[in-house]
Amino acid sequence: MARKAADSAKPAAVKFAAPERFSARTRVGILFGEDRYMQDEHLRLLREALAKELGGPEAFDIVRFDGGQPSATMVAEIFDECRSFGLMQQHKVVIVDNADLLLKKSDDEDAAPAKGRRAVATADARKLMESYAADPSDSATLVLRASTWRPGNLDKAVAALGERGAIIKCETLDPARAAGWAVKRAALRHNTTLDPEAARLLVAAVGADLGRIDNEIEKLALAAGGQGAPVTADLVRAMTGQSREEEFWRLQSTIASGDARATLAHMREMVEVSRHDEVMLTWCFVELAKKVHAVRRLADAGENLSAYTNKLRLWGDSAGVFNAARRLHGRQAARLLDRTVSTDLANKSGRGEPYRNLETLAIEFSQAFAPR
Repeated sequence: MARKAADSAKPAAVKFAAPERFSARTRVGILFGEDRYMQDEHLRLLREALAKELGGPEAFDIVRFDGGQPSATMVAEIFDECRSFGLMQQHKVVIVDNADLLLKKSDDEDAAPAKGRRAVATADARKLMESYAADPSDSATLVLRASTWRPGNLDKAVAALGERGAIIKCETLDPARAAGWAVKRAALRHNTTLDPEAARLLVAAVGADLGRIDNEIEKLALAAGGQGAPVTADLVRAMTGQSREEEFWRLQSTIASGDARATLAHMREMVEVSRHDEVMLTWCFVELAKKVHAVRRLADAGENLSAYTNKLRLWGDSAGVFNAARRLHGRQAARLLDRTVSTDLANKSGRGEPYRNLETLAIEFSQAFAPR
């Protein structure tokens, strides 16, 4: 009983959550992920926040290091920059690109560091960064930037800083989230409005790359006439064309045909030739499954399907979707939609190899839609 009482008296472990954006108060930040454009945007916001806080962009200096080409003294040099004062500037932003390579312990690295007081073995770099993050200089913002990142004690140290630390993951957005980002981006940076349908068409036309989306929004805003004029779906169709979206409609038609060999060949062509990723292919399957399920339910309810063509986005070769829906019973359509959603979840959760999962799903679609 005494032991239990003593244990219960121990304070609970404190959990920290680092902010997911930079501010003028940030002193150590970890910026990682495959979306380089999003990383650049966070750095831009950091510069703007510091300029506002310190009185202008001339009040701070930016120093860069490349962790992909580390030297025996690089870590010491980084800390020297963070802790030393500039002659004119009040603050420094020290950016370490490829920080994961600088902090990675190589299997074949020598146990002993290079000679010299300032020499630091790569194996020690992460521990030194952890120590610095526990008590960072107030005259500098250290940003560790990488495409990939292995969380560890350094992340805990940064999170423990509260508002003075930041850990930001810049991952590639799926089409739905990219469309939502486009709507916000149009209002915040381009003084225009982009309705959800126009955003969806834009992403379908140019893909989910945020840099390209941003460039297209700028062009569309100018084409709309500027001065806050809205960007409509018709303008997006006219300016970007529908070639990318039509390509996915053609894939849906191939899937709906029930020909497994043709579907797999079409998928390979889109990946190897057109360079589409698994995210967009998965979206194609999900959209088709949703359409077939909706058409099947409307047909079972005795509705006039032609009245729902636009609402269900059955443009292009809609006959293929109708024919596929006619080959299924209601429960089969629901089961196929459920399998599609499960595959989408598996791909987003890292269960199995995404393209293999889609090949399996394609065969299931073909078996369901095969002419009888």
